[in-house]
Amino acid sequence: MHTLGAAAAGNIDISTNDLSSGGRAFDNIKATWSQALKVLGNDATLSAEYDRAERSNFVKEATLAGQIAKVKYQVTSNFGGATGLTLETTTDDGTTVEAVGSLDTLSSAPKFSKLTASRATSLRGNDCNLEISHDVAASESKLKLSTALGSGVTAHGSVSTKGGAHSTAYEVEYDTTLTQGRTLSASVNPADGSGSIEYTDTATMDGELTASIPLGGTPSLNLKKSFSF
Repeated sequence: MHTLGAAAAGNIDISTNDLSSGGRAFDNIKATWSQALKVLGNDATLSAEYDRAERSNFVKEATLAGQIAKVKYQVTSNFGGATGLTLETTTDDGTTVEAVGSLDTLSSAPKFSKLTASRATSLRGNDCNLEISHDVAASESKLKLSTALGSGVTAHGSVSTKGGAHSTAYEVEYDTTLTQGRTLSASVNPADGSGSIEYTDTATMDGELTASIPLGGTPSLNLKKSFSF
């Protein structure tokens, strides 16, 4: 394994707490750094993430990601915690298969906790995305279906099976660009009336201003500034 030498990059995000609630302005600092590598003769990327709120004196996690043949991989070491593993491949018919698990050691066999298969398809003439997943630990299987209804509206529905019990859920989302740098999104669960509205503005000031309004909850206002190096 050796570095390519050129492609190193980083980013720092400084975010506020809820500005509408008072208190100190900036409450967290996050930083990411990445470096291109060669692993078994294939391109890969090593990245590290720092999050002051979770671990102030050291990086939070390091991730190695790349692709060997048709299989994409991502190995994430959470310092002081488990090592996560994600494998992904796409079959000839366009189905994306993903397996998520963990490693006790880098030389041990992986223990997979979730398997997912997804693909774009057409049902009754409507384009949609279909996803089937199984959570091994929870013994829960889930079928998700989403389709664009037009004018920025997307509908999501799911059917879950766990321990012989079945449940259904559905949600409607709306996304639109108001003007350049200003977007509005909303999600609503018609069954219980829950949902949220979010307005994001990167045009008014130097940073990303986000107003979040949960339905029936308390609105919040946050600001994030990013610096690249």
